[in-house]
Amino acid sequence: MFSYIFGTSAEGRNPPTIQEGHKAVEVVIDGEHLKVDVDVLAEVSGLFLQVQSTDAKECPLLDFPGGLERFRDIAGFLVDGEALSVTEETVLDLMEATWLLECPRLLEDVMESPFAKSLSSRRRAEILEHILPYTAASSPADSEHAADMLAATPSENDVLGSWTEHGMVSAISQGTPSLACGQFLRLFQFETLMWQTTERAAIKLASQLDSGDFILGPRLATGSLRVCAELLRLQRLREEEAGFVTAAMQPVSALWKCPGLKRRNLMDKPLRAKVSWDSHLFALRCMRRRLAATAPPSLASRSNVEMAGELKEDEQAHKDLPMELCETAQDSTLICFVELVGFVDVERLFPNWSALLIRTLLLIDQPAETGMGHSGVARKMFKATFASSILVQRLAWCAPAPVPPAWLADVVAHPDASKALLRVLAGYRHMEAEEFCDLVEHVLLTQFLSWEHCHDTILKSELVNELVGACLDAGRKAAALPGNIIPSLGERRCPAHWAGQHVLWRLEHLGRRLFDVSFVFQEGFLPHSWPDCFDGDGSNPGPLLRVMAAEDDVCCPQPQVVEVQGTCLWDEGLLTIPLLRPTMMEGRAVTERPILHYGRQVIMRHLWYKHSGTYCDVSKLKSLWDLACWSLCEDAGLIRQALEYLKGTYRELCGPQGAWTADSEEAIFQMYLAIDLSVLPIQALQSPWVPVQVQTVRLFVQQQPADQFHEELQQEVDRATEHLKSIDLQCAKLSEKLNMVEQRTVMNKSQISEASVALEEHQRRKREASR
Repeated sequence: MFSYIFGTSAEGRNPPTIQEGHKAVEVVIDGEHLKVDVDVLAEVSGLFLQVQSTDAKECPLLDFPGGLERFRDIAGFLVDGEALSVTEETVLDLMEATWLLECPRLLEDVMESPFAKSLSSRRRAEILEHILPYTAASSPADSEHAADMLAATPSENDVLGSWTEHGMVSAISQGTPSLACGQFLRLFQFETLMWQTTERAAIKLASQLDSGDFILGPRLATGSLRVCAELLRLQRLREEEAGFVTAAMQPVSALWKCPGLKRRNLMDKPLRAKVSWDSHLFALRCMRRRLAATAPPSLASRSNVEMAGELKEDEQAHKDLPMELCETAQDSTLICFVELVGFVDVERLFPNWSALLIRTLLLIDQPAETGMGHSGVARKMFKATFASSILVQRLAWCAPAPVPPAWLADVVAHPDASKALLRVLAGYRHMEAEEFCDLVEHVLLTQFLSWEHCHDTILKSELVNELVGACLDAGRKAAALPGNIIPSLGERRCPAHWAGQHVLWRLEHLGRRLFDVSFVFQEGFLPHSWPDCFDGDGSNPGPLLRVMAAEDDVCCPQPQVVEVQGTCLWDEGLLTIPLLRPTMMEGRAVTERPILHYGRQVIMRHLWYKHSGTYCDVSKLKSLWDLACWSLCEDAGLIRQALEYLKGTYRELCGPQGAWTADSEEAIFQMYLAIDLSVLPIQALQSPWVPVQVQTVRLFVQQQPADQFHEELQQEVDRATEHLKSIDLQCAKLSEKLNMVEQRTVMNKSQISEASVALEEHQRRKREASR
């Protein structure tokens, strides 16, 4: 009776049994010794399995929870099968001893004890908070921050490490490597069973909590990522099953569900949680703890300071991640977050969090519960946060690029999308040919081409010049027959790994399309200063060409030679005049764009670059002249170049070795007449190689404005004469009307006079009658 009430006395208890032939080791706790059977304990404890592999005679366990008395109870339970006393005073000591001894059997017995089954919801919540840090310490996914979660003393860890190392070395030195491997596998099995048992115990406790005690907060975020995911699933299940009646009756049912513990439920202290999170914040906080644990020491120490205290953690949970923490996150860390991402609200994500979760979702692509794969959710995040997050934008081009370039089509309206695509295209040398073609055709030319920021950022960049050269170089390789020699250009523009692929013709066609759409923005692909598209500097000084060697006010009887400066794709032969013809035809239909202007510059550069003392054949020159459409040209510099080239061609044609014919001279005259020489100074035409017919036409052209002026003046005089005639006619009509008025006036005066005389006669007669 007394032993039942007060417990069994330690003095009267027998020490644990040591079987014959088994190895015995003295356990030292607080200066007291207890000899135990290591061979039996090694079957259920990872700690004694390591001790078994060493020659140590003592096993010091400093600060063992509950002291030697508690260890004696545990040893009796494991060795002799004695009943384990699990009470309010011993439950926490037994749990801590479980992880110290690495004994999953002990934890299972504690969780299946009558005491554990009779716990109230509040007490289960407190024990759950005590267990959760051990799940993070024992889980393989969270092993990096085990030291921060597990309350183990440094001396114990040192002893375990030395025992393991000594045991492995001794086994190998004795010539038994198979024994060492078996020892390692058994130890690994204990560790695996330990974290599995710990996580099952935590999940079981969480599932038995009442709704009022199941509070997602900093205290529940200390467990492993797997346990946190299970807690979130339980929370979601509770939310789905909760209704008005259930919520109203839950407090009452919680009091009466354990008839033997009604008083304990009523007397439980309230939970100490100060912060309550929803699933979104809880998932983010669990991931943030993991990131802080795997971050470099400088960032990890700062994050630990930020997490001190529940209120401080709540404050940090409502803020974005530091950019440095996101940049240092490894894929091995992010892949552990896949289960938690499903509980995150995309609409509430901060920019840096979005970049991190996009990386996480792309590490594994599996169908989600909503029917949308992880890549679909990641693409939705990318579109929603691209404009506000620099890290999300970097995902498009940072190597290795986790985000497919096709996703940039979703954010094409944002100017930064063009900058991101430009950076992606800059890595074309490391792409496969088909990948490059798909990127340009389906993204650049299909989605981006209609936006103004694409013109200023991509089409005006020097990169487009390189891309066109690379594509056309690939086409030249495809056109080369076996045995043909391609002229060497030093470093080839086409990447070496593109050679021999069946897409070379596709690349050549793609280069032609790029040439057409970017001809104006690249200023005809002539040498010029390209703008800095990332800084937004759009200033272009124009093509770097030295137009003339002589001044305009100096007479130049002999033809002048234009000096060509710089190098471009036209000089390398990658761009040819036949490629220019469709563009010039388009320029004649769209005269408001400077297509014809840049086309004439290309033609003149082509003529002067090929010039080596002799001039182009007249028939070929005539076709180039017609292509340039000189009749619409108003640029005096280009007209001067054309004049000087015609002067040299005419002099060579009329020279001793010239192939003069009437048709050739007629073609020269037509080419002279095609250019507007009136914009040039008279000194430029003072040369014997400018035909007199051209001078006559120039005089006629100069005379034409005066003749037109005189004609317009004569027309004005004729109109004035007609106007005067109409005025004279009006004056004559008015004179006739005036004469008629005068006649009527005379008649009226005579009638008035007669009336006056008659009136005077009447008055006279009246006076006489009155007399």
